[in-house]
Amino acid sequence: MRGLLLSCWIALSISPAIVHGAGLTDEQLAAKAARLQSLVEEKLLQHHGLVPMFVRASDYQLPTADDYQGAYRHRHLRGKTEAELGLPPMHVWRAWENTAADTGYYLYAMSHKYRATGDPATLAICRRTFGGLKYIYTLAVEQGEPGFLTKPYGGVYSNQTSGDQLQCVAWGLTAYRPIAPPEDLADLDRMTRDFALHQMDTDYTNLHGYFGRSRQDLVEANAKRQWGWYRSIIFLPALYLAWDGTGDDRFAEEIERLNAKAGDSNLRARTDRFRTHGFGGKRELYLSSYLMARDPAHHKLWREAMLTHYRQARTGLLDDGTWPTAWSYDSERGMQVEPMPSVGGGVGRTGRSAVFAMGCVSAQRWFDDPAMQHSARSILERLDEPTFRFVLPLDEEHPLPPEWVIESELLDADCLTAWLAAYWEGHYRGYW
Repeated sequence: MRGLLLSCWIALSISPAIVHGAGLTDEQLAAKAARLQSLVEEKLLQHHGLVPMFVRASDYQLPTADDYQGAYRHRHLRGKTEAELGLPPMHVWRAWENTAADTGYYLYAMSHKYRATGDPATLAICRRTFGGLKYIYTLAVEQGEPGFLTKPYGGVYSNQTSGDQLQCVAWGLTAYRPIAPPEDLADLDRMTRDFALHQMDTDYTNLHGYFGRSRQDLVEANAKRQWGWYRSIIFLPALYLAWDGTGDDRFAEEIERLNAKAGDSNLRARTDRFRTHGFGGKRELYLSSYLMARDPAHHKLWREAMLTHYRQARTGLLDDGTWPTAWSYDSERGMQVEPMPSVGGGVGRTGRSAVFAMGCVSAQRWFDDPAMQHSARSILERLDEPTFRFVLPLDEEHPLPPEWVIESELLDADCLTAWLAAYWEGHYRGYW
């Protein structure tokens, strides 16, 4: 592996070129998509159609307390224990941390599969997956908190949420809304109305804080930083969905308010010299693509965001389709792998480049140059079960710290569901 990865670094130090694919035919790629969807359907799904973030790669079971013995203490806890924060044990909350997001990604994937095939069985999967999101929505309603998008640790209500979960759920709903049967559409419109109203009522600040940070901590931190487009794009899709479903002027006015609040800030990424990481997946690609269609008045903003974030992110692609957990790039010296404090200060790689592939597929329609499409296909051809991981060792000479090994042994549904979303939107758009 070491030689494989280093060869990519050398190539990238010359030019941030597209990683060449593994040479799969369209038929072989389609067969791979069918196999990976079967993995979701037969191994990952939990009750109510939920897709958890982590299962053990060895047997597809949820991790246990024994699996997490000796694991790292997550930085979000800020030195506190789960019990102090009212959270379940780490093996539970980590496994279910991105359940809403991954269920949303899967809905996005299956909605595009239905658009491409018209298969009634696929629509049934869409309906079941939407039902999973509806179940998550209902958990908070039962607590008297309509619109609070709970992270359903263990499949039940928790006091945790985050903007990235909302953006991913809204992303899935944007794809499902045009094909949703009337009874689902009514529920979808009620859900998105409540999601939007909740964010407006809480001023886009988590109702119960965020892990080791109280709500007051978040309020004070938000007061010290400027609101920019980087925050607006997280919430705008939910506001547009709420407006679509209700026609209520409050949502149109709130969209205008957030646009004005972002002002003359930008979404531009550095492409000549920068440091970045591989966990985020570059939402600036896929959310800007959606907003390009909804808000053409800001088309220059969205286009610049998509293009510069694509050019930045592709510099990190390794030969196996993964990314380093962190890397820097300089137009003179090329790409360099960097240590990542959140991975024990070491170096590693991640399969969450699949989210980048999803963004590339969505953004490609706005550009004549097919580079994004080619990058996405390269990732789809190369990533597979062994690299669907939140974190992996960089190579044999750079093992992970022992406390991080457990999460290299868990299959990460962020990677798997984003892979399927990229494949099926690309198929729908005729890219393969």
